[in-house]
Amino acid sequence: MLILMFRTDETRYAIDTKRVVEVVPRVNFRTLPHAPAYLIGLLGYRGKVVPVIDFSLLVGRSPCREALSSRVILTEFTAIDGRSQLVGLLAENVSRVHNVSHEQLMTPAMALEEAPYLGAVLNREEGLVQLVVADKLLSSRVQKALFGASEEPA
Repeated sequence: MLILMFRTDETRYAIDTKRVVEVVPRVNFRTLPHAPAYLIGLLGYRGKVVPVIDFSLLVGRSPCREALSSRVILTEFTAIDGRSQLVGLLAENVSRVHNVSHEQLMTPAMALEEAPYLGAVLNREEGLVQLVVADKLLSSRVQKALFGASEEPA
């Protein structure tokens, strides 16, 4: 399994590259009034409008820094109605891809209802890396607002 690593402050995260469509530079986003703080705006991408999440804000940290290594990870997201959507994940220090085996992944000892997007943990030489589950990045309420998704698959 190939994973794309990124950081929030000093905490390491990764996402399965099978879900990554493209990694693009940070740009200006069209803001969304009244949206949750972590939903920082919309990005025009190849004729589509893509919601962008600031991962640092999502996990309760300060906003993603404006640095050369800050990137938008465009990822496939399966909405609650079963439709595939694109979601951008603004993250810091997006720079490395690693090959890991499923045997190296450990299920965390706890699951937080407030953070369903946090998955298995990988113990690497440089420290723990937590996998991000793309399909759980947006709550059903936010999905309905963005995609018009219904609770029942079509």
